[in-house]
Amino acid sequence: MKHIVSHSSIEEQMKTVMKRAIVSILLVVLGTACYAQMAKFQALYVYNFAKNIGWAAEDNTRDLVITVVGDNDLIGELSNLAKTKKIGVRSVVVKEAATVNALPQSDIICLGEAKSGQIGTLVANQKDNKTLIVSGKKGQCANGASISFYTEGSKLAFEISEKNIKARGLSVLKKLLDLGTQVD
Repeated sequence: MKHIVSHSSIEEQMKTVMKRAIVSILLVVLGTACYAQMAKFQALYVYNFAKNIGWAAEDNTRDLVITVVGDNDLIGELSNLAKTKKIGVRSVVVKEAATVNALPQSDIICLGEAKSGQIGTLVANQKDNKTLIVSGKKGQCANGASISFYTEGSKLAFEISEKNIKARGLSVLKKLLDLGTQVD
């Protein structure tokens, strides 16, 4: 007994497969665009964090160094901002590191979500430095980060630990504390 498949049935199956492929491609493109957009917002937040941290007066004589570990999109966005923006009188220099070991002297270290497992090592390595530690993963203030990004729906938000910031020899303006979710 032969099984007969109509030409229109094959065409319908092909259309269904093509529609699914197109939807899958669109979801990947939109997801990539959303992630890139999130990096842009994170970069703006990091700049605002830097403006609202009490840096030592002697620091005003040198560049503000931001080192990013494990987040290429954030590096790109911060580098773009650094071309035109300053923190007070300080120029901004953005550096990249593959791991938290042997980091350059930095005022701010941004640890990408993919590298969040290195938070303990980072905090231990920076214990004697006046460094703001910003994590790309929620809950990292409990592990020593000063600030941790997270998303709430499609909105970027952050946790902030005044205790961790002060433990690093820094101070923070109340208006920044009020913008984030305070944790200790």
